[in-house]
Amino acid sequence: MGTSQLTATRTCRVLYYGPASAGKRANLRVIHRSIPPEQRLTLATDDPERQIAFRVRHGAQGDWQVLVQAVDAGRERLHSAGRDPRPPFDGVVFVVDSSAAMLDQSLAALESLKTFLESWDLDLMRIPIVIQYNRRDRPDTLPVDRLESLLNPWGLLSFPANAANGDGARETLKAILGLTVNHLASNPAAAALASAPPPPAAPERPAPARKEPSSPLGLDYGPPLPGSEFGASTRALSDAIYHELRPTVIVPVRIPRRLLEGSTPVRLLLEVEIDDDSPL
Repeated sequence: MGTSQLTATRTCRVLYYGPASAGKRANLRVIHRSIPPEQRLTLATDDPERQIAFRVRHGAQGDWQVLVQAVDAGRERLHSAGRDPRPPFDGVVFVVDSSAAMLDQSLAALESLKTFLESWDLDLMRIPIVIQYNRRDRPDTLPVDRLESLLNPWGLLSFPANAANGDGARETLKAILGLTVNHLASNPAAAALASAPPPPAAPERPAPARKEPSSPLGLDYGPPLPGSEFGASTRALSDAIYHELRPTVIVPVRIPRRLLEGSTPVRLLLEVEIDDDSPL
């Protein structure tokens, strides 16, 4: 069976972003192979390894067409006045090469991503984002907790992966689709834009004589949000993505430096009393 054409239905656009050669296209290859041929959609693109599309049923949210694009950090176009007010993505997967040799490039790519989002008046806490720590098979791989401390102080969803052999690619995709589709469905303005007509599709091509092996992703199974699989902290983060963030509450604490000296860990316990009578 050949691939289908894009139609004017609800569209979810996912951007795989990160340093060059971090494994973004490897993710797209795994996704494409895993999608049954009848769910694949055709796109007018010069690089089919950087842009793919497919149709998926996502739980109670129904049918969606998903457009996935891979972009190297530094190759994106910043938003400028007069251009389309809608960002060219609804969710982002930030792909990181886990090796120590790529740490500087990963940090620079994170700053580029922040600048890219800011050009659309967005930030890392106002749009669905998942981090993938890819290439975990490298000999100089950094520990995940080290990468988390440097690249994910916000506690965003993250997954270790080795996309070249498929490890972690499915989990990453399912998480970003769960966050993004529910974000669009709960945001009327974004949902209206998601239903806008899609870009022109390429003419349908006949299916190749040799069938590619495929294993369905099963994205229409399980809970619509990955939060229930990862604990309360993820659910709280998801709520923050879908609703306006409340103002940050800053509680200044002074600690004598001598208490922090030495090699043994120090436990800090903060007791907070809520005053219901205080004005906002």
